[in-house]
Amino acid sequence: MKISFIQIIYESFISSLNSLWTHKLRSALTFLSITIGVATIIAIVSIISGLDKQVAESFASLGSKVLYVERFRSWTGGGQDWSRIRKNPPLTQKELVALHNLNSAEMVAPFVRITRKTFWKNNSLDVDLIGTSWEYPQMMHFDLTDGRFFSYGEGKKGKPVCVIGSEVAKTLFDYEEPLGKWIRIAGTSYKIVGVMSHQGRSISMNTADDDIYIPYNSFISHYGGRRRLKILVAAKKADQIDELREEIRTLLRGLRGVKPSKPDNFALNSQDQLLDAYKKSTTALWSAIIAIAALSLFVGGLGVMNVMLITVAERMREIGIRKALGAQRTHILLQFLLEALLQCWLGGLLGFIIGILLPFLASRIVSELPFSLSILSVIIAISFTSFVGICFGIYPALKAAKLSPVEALRYG
Repeated sequence: MKISFIQIIYESFISSLNSLWTHKLRSALTFLSITIGVATIIAIVSIISGLDKQVAESFASLGSKVLYVERFRSWTGGGQDWSRIRKNPPLTQKELVALHNLNSAEMVAPFVRITRKTFWKNNSLDVDLIGTSWEYPQMMHFDLTDGRFFSYGEGKKGKPVCVIGSEVAKTLFDYEEPLGKWIRIAGTSYKIVGVMSHQGRSISMNTADDDIYIPYNSFISHYGGRRRLKILVAAKKADQIDELREEIRTLLRGLRGVKPSKPDNFALNSQDQLLDAYKKSTTALWSAIIAIAALSLFVGGLGVMNVMLITVAERMREIGIRKALGAQRTHILLQFLLEALLQCWLGGLLGFIIGILLPFLASRIVSELPFSLSILSVIIAISFTSFVGICFGIYPALKAAKLSPVEALRYG
C-alpha cells in the first residue's frame, strides 16, 4: 500500500511532537537560545519601525516642499568652518520681500523665535514665542482645535493677537476657555484667537505644543529679532523643490554680491537633510544589533544540531526497526528534520510573542518610546527560524536516514 506524501508529513509531525514532549526539559533548553534571538530581532524591528514612523511624521511637520533659508549651513552640522560662516550676514527684510517674487515659490513666511515668560492671572510659563505670517500653518500643515490663525490683515498691521499651543493652553488656563482672553508676554498683552491641536512629544523633534505664535510685524516691533530671522519658502509642487533651491541661491547670491568663486554666505536647509542623516546614523546601529541577534540564533542552531545528534544516537534501535519494516530514507529524514524545525518554530513563536510584548508594554509606560508592528517582523521570524532549523537539522536527519537497518539494530 503506497503512503501519500501528506500522510508521511503528518506521521513525521506527530512522531516529532511525541519526541519533544518526552524530553520536555531538553527541548525547552534547546529552543531557549532561539527564543532569545528571535525576541531580540522582533523587538528591534518593532521599535525601529516605530521610530522610523515617528521620525518621518516629525520631519513631515517641517514641510515636505519647504526650504528654510537661514544664516548658517545644514541642520545636520559637522564640518562647518565657524571662523568663516559666523561672518555670514543675517537675513534682511529686503531679502524676505524679494523671495516672494520667485516663479517656483507658492508661499513665503518669516520665522523668528525667542523664549519669553508668559502670564495669565497668577499662572506663568516660559514659552517659545514665534513671529511669523498667516501662511505658516498652511506650509506646516498645522491644525487648530479652537479658533483660527491670525489673518493677513492682522499680520500686516502687527495686531496684538496670538495662537497658543495645546500645552500652553492646558498650563495657563487648565479647564477654562482660552479663546478671547488676553495674556501678557514679556510686558506686552496679546489676545488669544486660536489654539493649536495637540502634536505630542517626540524623541526626535521639538513640539509646537509649547509655542505661541504672533504676527511677525508685532514681534519685530516689541522684541526686535532681525538678526534671528529665517525665511520659509514653499515650492508650488514637491517635484519643484530643486528648481526652487537654485532660484533662491541665484537670487540671494546676487542680492548679497557673492562672487562666483566664493561659497554661499547663507544656508538652504530642508527636511530631507535631516531624514538622510537619520537613516545614515541608524543603518549601522540596525546592522550591528541584527548581527548580534543573528549570532544568538547561530548559537541556538548549534544547540539544535547537538541535541538532534544525541537524539539520533538514542533512537538507533527505533530507526533500525522502522527501516527493517519498510520505512524509506525519506520517512526518517522528514521525521528528524521536522523535529529540528519544530524546536526552532516553537522557540521562534515564543520569541515572537516576547519580542512584541516587551516593546509594546515599554511604549505604554514610556510614551516617547515608539512601537510599530510590521509585516517585516513576521517574515523575519519565520525565515530565520526555518533557516536555522533546516541548516542545523539537516545533518542529523541525513545521518539518521543513511543508517542501514543492520547497523542501527546493532546498537539495541
